[in-house]
Amino acid sequence: MTRENRELSATTANSGERAPARFIQYPSQQEAFRFLETVLADQKALGLLHGPEPAGKSELIDQIATKVRERAAVAVIDGSRLKPTEFLTSVLTGFGYELELNSVDELLNMLNVFAVQQARSREAPVLILEHFNHMYPSTLHVLCQLAMLTVNRKFALRIILVGDRYFRRVIDSPRMLPIAIRLVGDFEMRPLTARESVVYLYAKLKADGVKSPDSVFPADICDSLYEASGGWPGNLDGIAESALDKLNEIPGCDVLNQSSTSELFEASEKVDEVDEAEDLPVLTNLVPPRLLLSLNGEFVREVQLSSPRTLIGRSQMSDVVIDHQYVSKHHALLVWVDNEVMLLDLKSRNGTYVNSKRVERRILRDNDVLALGDYRIKMVLPVAVENVPASGIDARDTAKMKSLADARREKVRAALKSVSG
Repeated sequence: MTRENRELSATTANSGERAPARFIQYPSQQEAFRFLETVLADQKALGLLHGPEPAGKSELIDQIATKVRERAAVAVIDGSRLKPTEFLTSVLTGFGYELELNSVDELLNMLNVFAVQQARSREAPVLILEHFNHMYPSTLHVLCQLAMLTVNRKFALRIILVGDRYFRRVIDSPRMLPIAIRLVGDFEMRPLTARESVVYLYAKLKADGVKSPDSVFPADICDSLYEASGGWPGNLDGIAESALDKLNEIPGCDVLNQSSTSELFEASEKVDEVDEAEDLPVLTNLVPPRLLLSLNGEFVREVQLSSPRTLIGRSQMSDVVIDHQYVSKHHALLVWVDNEVMLLDLKSRNGTYVNSKRVERRILRDNDVLALGDYRIKMVLPVAVENVPASGIDARDTAKMKSLADARREKVRAALKSVSG
């Protein structure tokens, strides 16, 4: 090691702690960064990022969050072991709100208000959720509700889910369907190759002021560092710093060699990539929901939901075909998750009504009546939904069904009243 390099190493050692290393983006991080940009630009705007702790995900998240904050609000949350109210409170706090709210309904409504405010002036806010695969099932259920929030018929939140191992099997659980239907893609962080590890190490040393990195870490030492680290940059950083500390402890030693660092390399631990993702409990033996279709008061047919997603529309490609002039080709989607059915209006021209009220999304209850044009669809849920929030439901939701013409007349009267007032 040159005198200049030794002085640099000694200075950091004498200060009690090593100067913070500059961030050097390695190839997999560069690819992941481009992937996340693609996700955030997509209309579904939900992506998965996974890899072990030493993969550099935290640094990558910091980079993407810094860039996005120039044009949108960003909240970075560690979701591990948070209860639903703790999770939602953390999300609001991440977006800059300090509120004393105690219920999931209140917190969800506040997040909806926040998303509406953001949509008026900026891009949709971004939620980056770390340790996604360590969340409680009850909190994942609330995350699904967040994923379904919409503003102006667009998803209200852009979401990046981050985990320390592959967790696609969690996404594939029927309980997580509201997440799955928004999924743009997933990206798995990869370790450095032997060549990339040398470039990475030398770039870091140069960023710290070392002019001749090969005099600090000769080729054989770089090979040993790579083998000991498994190619993960976090491990590589830690072992390299320990190697430099060890060099300072050896009087008169100018170059790192195998004998002076063998104990360090042998003691290092490689990343264990055993998949220990937690499986979500899945309800079994559920009786599928049924749809009872009628036209002008006359029963037409019964349809049983046989898949998690049921498309309703005029197109012959729909699961439930309704050939009617006021029904769009792709009018609405029913998402069946365990014992819950969520209705999503697919930007239909004439709208979707539930119990006389136009909706864009709604978790349906047993005996709810949907109106699509002149058709009525009664929802029959053999297993009653007991945990649907009651907020936003009033007496008008259970009133006698209005016809489409009645609903249009009401809309015209309301518009005239607002103009004259």
